[in-house]
Amino acid sequence: MDSKTSQELATVSQMLVQAGNQHAARLLSLAEQAEIGQSLPWEPAPVPVVLRVHPAFVGLFRPADLQVIAKQFDRVRKWGNGDNHQVSVAPVLADPFARNDLGSGTDAMQLRDEIAETLWQVSATKLPDVCRALGLDDGDVDEAMASKRAYVRSRTSDYTLDQLCQLGSRVVEQHYRPRLWGLLQVHAGRRTGVDSPFKNLIFAADGPKPELVLTDAVSNTIEISKNGEFCLVYDRGLDPSGLSWRQLVTWWTETHAEPGTSEQEAGRQLYLRLRRSLDRDRKPSDPPGPERQVFRAYGELLSDHGFDLPALIPQVYLHYDPYTRAQRREPGPLPRQRMDFLLLMRSRWRLVIECDGKQHYADDDGRASPRRYAEMVAADRELHLAGYEVVRFGGAEFQSQEQSLPMLRRYFIRLFIGHGYLPESAA
Repeated sequence: MDSKTSQELATVSQMLVQAGNQHAARLLSLAEQAEIGQSLPWEPAPVPVVLRVHPAFVGLFRPADLQVIAKQFDRVRKWGNGDNHQVSVAPVLADPFARNDLGSGTDAMQLRDEIAETLWQVSATKLPDVCRALGLDDGDVDEAMASKRAYVRSRTSDYTLDQLCQLGSRVVEQHYRPRLWGLLQVHAGRRTGVDSPFKNLIFAADGPKPELVLTDAVSNTIEISKNGEFCLVYDRGLDPSGLSWRQLVTWWTETHAEPGTSEQEAGRQLYLRLRRSLDRDRKPSDPPGPERQVFRAYGELLSDHGFDLPALIPQVYLHYDPYTRAQRREPGPLPRQRMDFLLLMRSRWRLVIECDGKQHYADDDGRASPRRYAEMVAADRELHLAGYEVVRFGGAEFQSQEQSLPMLRRYFIRLFIGHGYLPESAA
């Protein structure tokens, strides 16, 4: 990175701190390279700013953080009025012959090495006192003089990952180093959400239930053997930022839309296709049911705030029972096979949204059923233990669209602000 770019980033970082956005300033410190476009007063298009960071840190940048950074770039490099810079983040262009600064091995090994690198900044004569204050075993200056890194590593060799995270948090506050702070943020995110790897989504069925076969029991590979034309399957990888509506539209464009279809048109087609899978128990002449009301409120947010919001995915198969209800004479082993809606957000955080009709708490004849309600909450507990969060809306909340749509809009806005997809000004 040249000196001029480094100076601009330093100025923007200082302004972020002065504005009370220390988190955004620390994110900016992770940038190892930056590509800043030219500011042309006669050119109305925003100036692109690409921050390149280690691939492990890309998922730490939220849209709201990038907007805050962009505003400070507007102040530093201002032409005209309005929003003049558009900031994005991308992996650093790696030198294949360069040393891997994040090390290798387990998460604990990487964090242990990074703590040692951070404390290497301390002089050898002061290192024993600094380590002692951090709660590490005592030692002398001669040992520290021999190798400061080895001095620290030997005192953290038996630390667990949680202990290293706690130690690293204290170290980074006293001796800030971007790489250590970034690693701590990554590990903090990994301690939440779903641990199991993402493979695929089977969703939005608008016809008979798909029939699945396990083609490779070792790799847990499944295929749809029947009724595949009535559902959608997303089988692409999931990056650390989750799955956005834009990414889902890109997938639809490449797999279902006609060549040359614009993003807006593909988004409209996908929205209508997903909507077709909702409220399947209602007649076309009936007013929109709870599921369509939820999807409409989300669609209005897409129109207002763009396609970078997390994708609201309807009718997602979580479990699979090869038999239908009609084929079973008694309740099957899987009380809930599909989720009404699923959001896949950053740090493997997955939110299930359920619209509760009377079938969730009453028998088929309409009488209250403690057994059915108990099955529902038991399934919720299992989801919680698997790392999912479940949010439920009651049927009475959807009796009037004049009341339900503003309520749903407020909920989604607060949700997306809380997870950094929208700025606080969107409230």
